[in-house]
Amino acid sequence: MNFSKFWPKRSRKESSNINGDYLGYDLFYQLSYMSSIAAAGLPRSQIFEFAAQLPCSSSRYFAEINLLCKQMRYDYAVACRIVGESAKEESVKSLLLRLSSSLGSGEPESEFLAQEAKIQAEAFKNEYERGVESLRKWTEAYAALIVSAALIVMVAAISMLIYPVAIGITVALVGVTIMVSILGAWAIYRVSPKEVRVHNQSLYCPAHRRARQLAGILLPIAVAAFFVLVLIGAGLGWGLMVAGVLMLPVGVAGLIFDRQVTKKDTDISTFLRSLGNVASAIGITVSNALDRLDLRSTANLSGDVKRLRSRLISRLRPELCWQRFSVETGSETIYRSVKMFHDATRLGGDPEEVGGRSSLIAMSLDFLRAKRGQVSSSFVLLVLGMHAALVALLLFVVQVLNIFSKTVEGVYTQAVEGAPSGVLDVFGFSFENVHILGTLVLPVILVMAGANAFAIKAADGGNRFKLFVYLGVTLSLSGAALVFVPIAASKIFSSIPAVS
Repeated sequence: MNFSKFWPKRSRKESSNINGDYLGYDLFYQLSYMSSIAAAGLPRSQIFEFAAQLPCSSSRYFAEINLLCKQMRYDYAVACRIVGESAKEESVKSLLLRLSSSLGSGEPESEFLAQEAKIQAEAFKNEYERGVESLRKWTEAYAALIVSAALIVMVAAISMLIYPVAIGITVALVGVTIMVSILGAWAIYRVSPKEVRVHNQSLYCPAHRRARQLAGILLPIAVAAFFVLVLIGAGLGWGLMVAGVLMLPVGVAGLIFDRQVTKKDTDISTFLRSLGNVASAIGITVSNALDRLDLRSTANLSGDVKRLRSRLISRLRPELCWQRFSVETGSETIYRSVKMFHDATRLGGDPEEVGGRSSLIAMSLDFLRAKRGQVSSSFVLLVLGMHAALVALLLFVVQVLNIFSKTVEGVYTQAVEGAPSGVLDVFGFSFENVHILGTLVLPVILVMAGANAFAIKAADGGNRFKLFVYLGVTLSLSGAALVFVPIAASKIFSSIPAVS
């Protein structure tokens, strides 16, 4: 019986990744799944058939192998060699050529796949750790990039005052600042380790549904409130503050959802191993072993497991019960691990051995995410603090220059009357374009707010709703600076008399 029909398939767009960012993660899952079902003693044809139906980017290679063998009557060893030689990715090519050699030599599929799953687990671990180390270095470099970008704007602002610099040059420097901010955030995204935390069917998860509902309500209100406040003359600062505050609940809901998923991912490996051990030790089915399982060691999954028990007791179809259990957690890791465990045990695999193999991916990811969290947690505080300081400093410098130009312009005009032209070339001020500094700084502040929020989200990973908590904070800080920094600067320099 083909049990995979009870598990929702993804579209071609969702299940394939063009640039191969997630290929290592998918290969890890692919081999772990194949080793789990191979432990049930399935024939070679069924192993490849199940592997071809997995919702991951690497499954297309096994679909091609299955097609060559089913439709064109190729031997599996020959089909693996043909597909492997045509593969562009070196990791896939190497794996399929080794698989071809193993199948041709008569080595049992279960032993080979179990060994390859461990090798791929180590390769994925090394790749993830290299990504974390690169992320650590780039987070340090990102702070220097953003500070340098802010300094470019400050230098351009001061240059406009002390020398009649062409407005085109100043605009070009502002453009460079914007590009540096965007490229820095993109670099953080590119070097960050790639994994999928949220399952595409996670709408059954209450936390994900709550975040999605809040996003559908509050985000349009935030955009509308921003434009309304700007159009009625309240100012860009108040518009950004209100929009940022309205985004925060969406981001907080995303953070809560992400923490729930992370905690459940930590417990799923223990749950599957314990369930398999109990079922094998007593000699009962997995469904019956659920009633004997102590859930105190997996407290984060206790509510989901209790609902699973109730559905199984109600004589609902076990395949649908396990599928609903996995998608209600909202976790892609749990979805993949449970699918491995359920398919292999239903096909006749030993629960203890299958539990150990299917828990490998969850256990590895738990350790790796902890290392990533050490880097991302400090990066969050660094970027938010740096954003607040730089935006306030930029606005303060621009406001000081505006106050200075208004105060000095009249006196300077009278003082230089009749002065030699050579003196004016050295000791001169240009007040013509100072008034546009405030306009030029606004796009820099907005781009920095978006780039910093995106960089934090890319470094931390997780669901897309988390972006709005960081974006809400950066927009609120930017809006507060636009409102209060000019007021503070005016009060500080209020003792300076303006001269007409």
